[in-house]
Amino acid sequence: MSFFKTLRCDLNKTFVNIGFVGAVMLTFLLCFTAPAYTDNTNQKMYSIFEALFSMDRKFIEAHFDFAANRLARVGMNGYVTLFLPIIVAFPFMVAFCTERNNGNIRFVIARTGKMRYYLSKFLSCFLCGGLAVLIGITLFMGAMHILFPPMSSYDMGTEIYGGMAQQSELSLNFRYLFSNFLNGAIATMPAFFLSSFCKNPYIITCIPFMFTYVWETLMSKLMNNAIEKMDMDAIERMTPFYPSTAQNMFDDRTSVAVTSVIFNTSFVLVSLVGFILIMSHTRDKGT
Repeated sequence: MSFFKTLRCDLNKTFVNIGFVGAVMLTFLLCFTAPAYTDNTNQKMYSIFEALFSMDRKFIEAHFDFAANRLARVGMNGYVTLFLPIIVAFPFMVAFCTERNNGNIRFVIARTGKMRYYLSKFLSCFLCGGLAVLIGITLFMGAMHILFPPMSSYDMGTEIYGGMAQQSELSLNFRYLFSNFLNGAIATMPAFFLSSFCKNPYIITCIPFMFTYVWETLMSKLMNNAIEKMDMDAIERMTPFYPSTAQNMFDDRTSVAVTSVIFNTSFVLVSLVGFILIMSHTRDKGT
């Protein structure tokens, strides 16, 4: 069986299951937990959900913070980042764990060959994780343009509006969507690596979540310490290593973008090599 035929079969298995649909819907819904507005009188922060159900429409139409164009690109600032390793694991995990636990992996590898099988699993995991997030974010952006007023409806100063107009909306949206495709794709790597030696879907989803939580907590503490000391060099050095670092690949600061590309590429390659090495020593391949 050719590599592309193997990949097509794996993509079909990964796309056509409830896990992929669930990942898209969870991404879409969790985007609504992103902060939309902060009340300066009491420093209370309102999520998009809260803004929709607790705020008067006239208030929304009077404050630029609720412009659809702005809210459409804040979705990943909510709980999506924290739960991303769980969300993107669903499409791959459902198909791969079923194949492995029922013993079909022996027959598939016998027909495709080991290396084709490993690379096909990697690409299907990478693509489906990224596409699940991409579709969910796209649906969320569409919902923002339906539920909230457009930027043009707000009375803004000429300087503010002119500065925003200089940035192409299409270009900003493309960069935002592509960076989040990469976010989703790269976030599948912990679950992908774990699946090489673990057959329990609950462990495969929970451990990446705990890893991300600890990682984000540690980075937040380090970042807060740097902010308190006003150490801008330390902040810039740490920025590429924060969770969901794929967004930093498009950072205007060249050093941050380069470091982020190197870090994320290394993370993906280490996960792939680790998966191949461990899978090549397992005994459930029928070879």
